Amino acid sequence: KATFSNNKDSVENTDGEDIKETILEHQGRINELEEEIGRIAHLESKLKDIGRIAHLESKLSQNGVAIKINRGGNKKLKKKMTKIVAKQAANRKEVRRVALQNQDHDRRVLALESCREQQNRRFDEFEQNQAEFNILKERVILLEAN
Repeated sequence: KATFSNNKDSVENTDGEDIKETILEHQGRINELEEEIGRIAHLESKLKDIGRIAHLESKLSQNGVAIKINRGGNKKLKKKMTKIVAKQAANRKEVRRVALQNQDHDRRVLALESCREQQNRRFDEFEQNQAEFNILKERVILLEAN
């Protein structure tokens, strides 16, 4: 059954509320996906920072080799070297952690893109159904007029 009203040329059928709810649910999901993409972009910038840390780590390694050559019996240099080695280890651990996190985010991005494609297909189906419904509405109006 369909009911017609002249308000803003709107046509409602018995499933109209379900369609509106579905559209709102889909829009909410799209908003969630866009927020997730924003978070992923933020994490990508953090990953760039980690890349800079890795570059600094390689410089520290080069400096560490130079220090090893020159440290001899110097206690201050030994302390500095110990700190540098500890910092290098912490940096390597952070780089590994961020790399694993990045892989997880890549999987999430793929899942979000898949959801978005599915969402677009659903909206296309909805628009097609709405167009068919409008055609049927026009036919009913013509039949009622005759």
